[in-house]
Amino acid sequence: MSTSIKKIAIIGAGVIGTGWTLRLLAHNKQIHVFDSNKKQIKFLKNEYDRTKFILKKFYKTKKIIPKNIYFEKSIKETVKNADLVQENVSENENIKKKIIKEISYWSKPNIIIASSSSGLLPSKLQKSCHNPK
Repeated sequence: MSTSIKKIAIIGAGVIGTGWTLRLLAHNKQIHVFDSNKKQIKFLKNEYDRTKFILKKFYKTKKIIPKNIYFEKSIKETVKNADLVQENVSENENIKKKIIKEISYWSKPNIIIASSSSGLLPSKLQKSCHNPK
């Protein structure tokens, strides 16, 4: 993982978003998380509490700093200073397109917007981005 990537935005805190958050936290990254569903934020917090000791062993790290997770109130706040954005919303093309378009509007130009998607074409998801490349 590149050392120039320090701040990572996570959009969607379900199972996949939580997995990304915990992995990145174990790699000492600063993570800004947004999910409009407060139950998903609670899920992430519970998963951290449940797995924090296992994470240290699994990722061979001595310390995990929970203060490196910031819970934001909007996509704008989450992505505005991020070095990388990881989108993890529902596997629904229309929802993903809408969210990725919003991410592209508020994020830095030329940022990587990664998407956890198993069957949707990136070309369709990024079509309406401000900088689809």
